[in-house]
Amino acid sequence: MINVGPRARVLAIFLIALSLGLVATRLVTRDARLEPLPAGYGRPNTKAQPAIKTAPTRETKNKQWESAARRVPCVGPRGLALDAQENDDNVLERVIDIPYPRPFVGSHESMGLGQTWMTAAERYGPYGWGDNKESYGRKKVTWNLTDWAALQNQCLERNFQRFKDITPIRPTERRFRMRKQGEEVRLPVIQPQAAEHAPRTAIVFRAFEGYNYTTEDMVNLRATIAETALRYGGEYTAFILVDVKDKNRNIFASEENYQRAVKELVPSEFQGMAVLFDETLLQSWYPNIKTHITTYQVMQPLQLFGYFYPEFDHYWQLELDLRFTGHAGRYLAAMSDFAREQPRKQSMERSTWFYMPKFHGNYSDLLGAVNATLEGTGGLGWDMKIQDFEPIGPRPPVDDPRDDNFEWGVGEEADFIAVGPCAHVQYMVDWAWRNWYQGLKAGKGTPRWMCQPAMGRASRTLLLAAHHAQAVQGLAVHSEVTLPSFALWHGLKLVAPPHPAYQDPQWPLDKMNELYNGPGDVGAHRKPGMVGMARGEAIYRITPYAYITTSSSFWYSSPFPDKIYDAWLSRGPQAGNDTAELPYVLWKSQDGKVYAPNMMLHPVKTNQNLVDLPAGPGPLFLVSIGGAVISVLVVAVAGFRWWKQRRPGRYAPLRMDDVDAMS
Repeated sequence: MINVGPRARVLAIFLIALSLGLVATRLVTRDARLEPLPAGYGRPNTKAQPAIKTAPTRETKNKQWESAARRVPCVGPRGLALDAQENDDNVLERVIDIPYPRPFVGSHESMGLGQTWMTAAERYGPYGWGDNKESYGRKKVTWNLTDWAALQNQCLERNFQRFKDITPIRPTERRFRMRKQGEEVRLPVIQPQAAEHAPRTAIVFRAFEGYNYTTEDMVNLRATIAETALRYGGEYTAFILVDVKDKNRNIFASEENYQRAVKELVPSEFQGMAVLFDETLLQSWYPNIKTHITTYQVMQPLQLFGYFYPEFDHYWQLELDLRFTGHAGRYLAAMSDFAREQPRKQSMERSTWFYMPKFHGNYSDLLGAVNATLEGTGGLGWDMKIQDFEPIGPRPPVDDPRDDNFEWGVGEEADFIAVGPCAHVQYMVDWAWRNWYQGLKAGKGTPRWMCQPAMGRASRTLLLAAHHAQAVQGLAVHSEVTLPSFALWHGLKLVAPPHPAYQDPQWPLDKMNELYNGPGDVGAHRKPGMVGMARGEAIYRITPYAYITTSSSFWYSSPFPDKIYDAWLSRGPQAGNDTAELPYVLWKSQDGKVYAPNMMLHPVKTNQNLVDLPAGPGPLFLVSIGGAVISVLVVAVAGFRWWKQRRPGRYAPLRMDDVDAMS
């Protein structure tokens, strides 16, 4: 018989317990998997020779600042005008005479987005894609000598009459600084945008020390800068916000340290638009917040950016793994236009829905259905208050929201534009950070909302309100919860535009509507605390449906964006892609060119950069937790039993008959 030592027995017990934990967790989180639709379902039809034409230019609606001076065209890296004419600096979208692929959620029509197509060469050719090939038909640019900060400043100077504040990018200026002893932080005062001035918007790309800037990253940055800051006459200004991980760099100790870090961490052509921060800066301004790491407080650097760059009215935070397959400026303008035209009434409720035209009709039909469910009341954003502070947002124009015919807020810029639908945090069963907060008087009872991923556009008012709450009161919620929650707490306008997204594999649309939005039609959504809100299991019970959510072209942990991007760039399967088949959303012409429809892709990890912004648990998280908990319990019980058996035995007193027997 084999003699098994105590360590081996404990190890065996642990492995058995872990296996039992994994099985138990799987049983708890199991759900019947859906059968996907046939591969290639909805693939664009291919005619023999469909007509391919240049798409007409679509401009942003600028009704709110129609009194501002007219936009003056700016120039690109080759010195050519960025306007409707065809030249080497301009990117041109196409329309093709074939049926457009229908997204499973969102709508080009509702968003005012063109149903355009582009090849990778058309999309990125002006920005250096393919310039190492003989077939490159554009004038080449020496990119490492290009200064994107100078190009943006030149554009702003051309359009100086359009803006109230024309502060340019100052590459050598280090605005971020440590908080001074006793420095006061005040709540912002809302100042309406004057009609004679166009608002300015900062586009803030998040980066971090060690980021691997690949060819795709470089052309993506050039494209987004040219198509926003330069194409829209200085209405946008782009920056790269770099998280310096190594505290030993001491970037705020001296100007020399700071500039050395800029040169070492940022490609030369973007160094003039780089802004650096580190954890010591965040600790200086938010000493009462218990953690400052990206996972929990991704908005703190953006809050400081809003504080130190007051010349802007709004701030887009974009991640470097976001891609636009069409014109970036027109896409962001469409998001802003949609949000501007939305009324405040019931906007939060509408922003929880994964809008599917097949089931909801036009977006105005969804508005009407939500209103009927709420019986005309104002919803979450109407004169809302929490115990921690008084809201700074405007009071509703009427006391009874039923007297507002969806007029309040129309034409008003949104304070927060989410890039994904929002969810009521308290009802999320297995989101890892549903109970993560700090300083709230009502604790878990404080209503909170999250919008994934941690991107979007925030007004300066909203950023400074969150900045004040964290710096003065020590109030904090999780990254994705910060801006939507503070927007609603302060009575500010929040909108989640229904931009289009696709799925691979594709699942039956009726099942998707139920899993993302909940059973029944909109009128059935009368659950206490969530009246009028979408409440699908795939969002509120994440783990069993991870295989559904991770099939989207816009979801923080989906591999589908990489598959699209690899095939579009004609590189074949890469980055873990296991098939060379063309994704159904793409179309290949007879001459072998691959065209992509107009959409946002996220995340694109083909550059093999590490994920810097985790946004929630997947199946492995719950499996690990479940297995670990059961393992610890079983090992504890087994260890106690083993310890008890090894203790010296206690002798019972002898009975008289035992004594007699011994004698």
